[in-house]
Amino acid sequence: MRSILAQTELFSSLSDEDLALVESLSIKRHLAKGTIVFYEGDAVEGMYVLIEGRLKLYSSNDSGREFVYHVAEAGRSFGELALFCDETRSICAEAETDCQVLVVNKSDFLTLLAANPQLKDQMLQNAMQTIKTLTGMVRDFALKDVYGRIRVLFERLAQPTDEGLLIDEQMSQQDIADRVGASREMIAKIMRELVAGGYVETGRKRLLILKKLPEQF
Repeated sequence: MRSILAQTELFSSLSDEDLALVESLSIKRHLAKGTIVFYEGDAVEGMYVLIEGRLKLYSSNDSGREFVYHVAEAGRSFGELALFCDETRSICAEAETDCQVLVVNKSDFLTLLAANPQLKDQMLQNAMQTIKTLTGMVRDFALKDVYGRIRVLFERLAQPTDEGLLIDEQMSQQDIADRVGASREMIAKIMRELVAGGYVETGRKRLLILKKLPEQF
């Protein structure tokens, strides 16, 4: 577990001795797919490091409609910034796959923080990156149509392969809709057009971008 902690941005500046301390303070939990780690409005009891699996951070309304802010993968910490205020959680976290997480409770983490002030600098950097990401989301929602937001999402997730740009993540049309703030019906229409135009290939639990996506749809 220590090697995973060392690769986590938040703990990357710690010595091996301090990483061992974090490891000793951590409680390992298995989360089955679909498990809610915390709901919006829950009390803040600790922070988490995802060591295996994939987990989404999102908000939802009374009708059940979701908006996904981020999908975290192994090596990502989450929930630590909320430890500095006595307010409740502002978002929800749910396991998209079976996950393993390390949990550090609030009092232990604050003690660790007092002994390692460099963690505050890393937390500030993480907070600034989060603000930058959210600012980009607001800009995209204000200035781009649904297709434009889909294109930004695909280009951000895709990795180059010999076949083309690959999104090696199982995303249903509803998943895409939740991440760009649109209806599933609108996503279905756009995806049909992209497949028909030879821009993307779907199936086998992946999405392959075959050629540069058009600027406008």
